[in-house]
Amino acid sequence: MAEMKPRVALGLQGGGSYGAYGWGVIDRLLEEHIEIVAVSGASAGALNGAALVAGLATGGDDGGREALERLWRATAERSPLRGFEGFGASFEPFLDPFVARSLALFREASAYVSPFLPALRDMHLFQAVVRASIDLETVARQERVPLYVSATDILTGAARLFTGSEVTLKALMASSCLPELFAPVEIDGRRYWDGGYAANPALEPLVFNGHGATDLIVLQLTPFVTDAIGLLPSEVAGRVSDISFNACLMRDLKALTEVQRYARETGAQDARMRAIADINIHLLQAPCELAGGAVSKLDTRWSTISALRDLGRATAESWLAESGHAIGADSSLQTLEAAIAP
Repeated sequence: MAEMKPRVALGLQGGGSYGAYGWGVIDRLLEEHIEIVAVSGASAGALNGAALVAGLATGGDDGGREALERLWRATAERSPLRGFEGFGASFEPFLDPFVARSLALFREASAYVSPFLPALRDMHLFQAVVRASIDLETVARQERVPLYVSATDILTGAARLFTGSEVTLKALMASSCLPELFAPVEIDGRRYWDGGYAANPALEPLVFNGHGATDLIVLQLTPFVTDAIGLLPSEVAGRVSDISFNACLMRDLKALTEVQRYARETGAQDARMRAIADINIHLLQAPCELAGGAVSKLDTRWSTISALRDLGRATAESWLAESGHAIGADSSLQTLEAAIAP
């Protein structure tokens, strides 16, 4: 009897331009021709997820890779920072610190400045990128790979999941809506902010919605642990943001791994307990290069995007060499404590 091919559900964390790192990881995983059966994403993870499922639906693994590249090339082509490209390697040691500091200052002032920038506030540039690069009609109608997009209901603080035909341009904007930059996105009379606050990403539907996944791979964009905390306001704000956006992922992974251990040890037969027991959980952790804010999550220059992509591919290559054998066999993430140990 032929061995059953692993069926993988992907959980894609958000993180601004760090989504390009996620692109690199997914690009490398698709070279292994793994069967992706469901995707959940928040913010940049939602955009990666939308591009991925549209590409898979129309062109298989190669289509998925091409769709992700289109997304990030469109991001760079429409970047407000595009004018800082093309000065040559001799200028990079001077230019990169200037761009980094400028972005840090903008982040500090964004809550005060953005209300006076209507094009920024209404996410016009963001919308243009998505319209130009993601086949939204295919995303909404395709059934090959279910997609779950999370946003945060402002009034309740709860996660709202959009799926199927609900995954529209507005839903993707809601999932990516950072309140210090953008105006709330209204859908069906409710207002939403970035999905990363409440579900970054939502893992429950990947486990319990009957997709038949043998494995859950969670792709992290922001490391749990950093070895330094800066004193500048922008550095403090960046660390606060990292902690905030990782909190729900830490909570969900801790719950999943602890319940899975119990379900496997006791042989529980409840349907939901069996679903947790049977799925193998993997965390593809963000590397230390993404800690500490050395690369701004607002930096959308092609030089930064391509470097993040290459880092993602290299990280995926190392992870496959170390833990790839566990796909379809066992959970490589046994406890959350092991993942966050400094």
